[in-house]
Amino acid sequence: NSDFHESSVAITKDGTTMYFTRDNLRKSNRLDYDKEGTSHLKIYKALYNNGSWNALVTELPFNDDHFSTGHPALSADEKQLYFVSDRPGGLGQTDLYVVDILENGQYSEPRNLGNKVNTEGREMFPFVSADNTLYFSSDGYLNLGLLDIFKSNVLNDENAEPENMKAPFNSGFDDFGFYINPDNEKGYFTSNRPHENAKGNDDIYSFASFQCKQMVKGVVRDTDTDTPLSEATVQLFDPSGKEIASATTNEQGEYAFEVDCNKEYSIRGTKMDYKDDLKELTTTGENAKEHQVDLFLTPLILDNQIVINPIFFDFDKWNIRTDAKYELENIVDVMRQHPSMVIKIESHTDSRGSDRYNMKLSDRRAKSTRNYIISRGIAKQRIESALGFGETQLLNKCSNGVKCTEEEHQLNRRSYFYIVSVKY
Repeated sequence: NSDFHESSVAITKDGTTMYFTRDNLRKSNRLDYDKEGTSHLKIYKALYNNGSWNALVTELPFNDDHFSTGHPALSADEKQLYFVSDRPGGLGQTDLYVVDILENGQYSEPRNLGNKVNTEGREMFPFVSADNTLYFSSDGYLNLGLLDIFKSNVLNDENAEPENMKAPFNSGFDDFGFYINPDNEKGYFTSNRPHENAKGNDDIYSFASFQCKQMVKGVVRDTDTDTPLSEATVQLFDPSGKEIASATTNEQGEYAFEVDCNKEYSIRGTKMDYKDDLKELTTTGENAKEHQVDLFLTPLILDNQIVINPIFFDFDKWNIRTDAKYELENIVDVMRQHPSMVIKIESHTDSRGSDRYNMKLSDRRAKSTRNYIISRGIAKQRIESALGFGETQLLNKCSNGVKCTEEEHQLNRRSYFYIVSVKY
């Protein structure tokens, strides 16, 4: 410290380097003035050695005697230094800038943070939180009055717009100097607002449990009819697959979850006799943002049939493919949900091969399908029959002697699942 102004400190995590704002001093410990008689602010660096701060401080190279540079703030990884300056070429009265802290201890040229942060007014008091969110004060945006505290995700998304922190952080007076602990549990800011416990012109206020939260809302609908589905279950999962929350849709098919900012989630909708729907969501750092995530469930039962995507077989094969197993799990789920349900299976081939051979091949496919369902725990007596129909019921023109693509032939290699009886 000197006999003059020192403020706005930024200290590295290891506690060995400090950046701070100080008046422009001569070596004689007197203020230095420009031609207009103004003494500008500068940023200095001090080092901690052998239990004390070294009295020899270093002036940073991007200072200047003709304009002010101050309010240093380190990035979360300590590779950048943010600051305020009224240097020429800015967008307003004071702008926010950044320099890279190079490995050799030098600094890059200052870069203006641009018009997604800076305005024609004053941007001051930057702070970067542990999650790389930029906080600053400004009187250039629509605000509650004078300097307001803003937050921005611009360090992660160059197109991000700043967000006013609103009350109680902001008031009709000057609110600035925002700081929050790395765990987001406690923080501080400065204000000159009137308050019954105010002690001076500028007072420091504390706050606790600062948590960035967002809302996920949506409607669960029937894919075929677009009708909202009530009594559907919606589950929220983290990236590891752990269920975080669960909700049941109301009569309008609506659900809602509160989620954390800057997180990844999976949202799954389920309902009896419907195929699940799964959506992915990545939240941002914007507090109170709402996400609309609608889910669409495909009916599995239509009239007297369990309807799933086609069960395809490779040419001249009857083994159950991996993609077929995925679809057959829908059959298993429906039968588990309806313990009294009895079904029958019909399998079909394409026209390649003799009629007699195809009849035998389709029968093998039907029984292979039946055996897979039984292997998943469904009692064999609940499958009334598993029959093959060969090439007798083709879905297209691809009969004997007609040239068709492999995809066209594959459409004819399929299975159906008919409901024989069920008690709802």
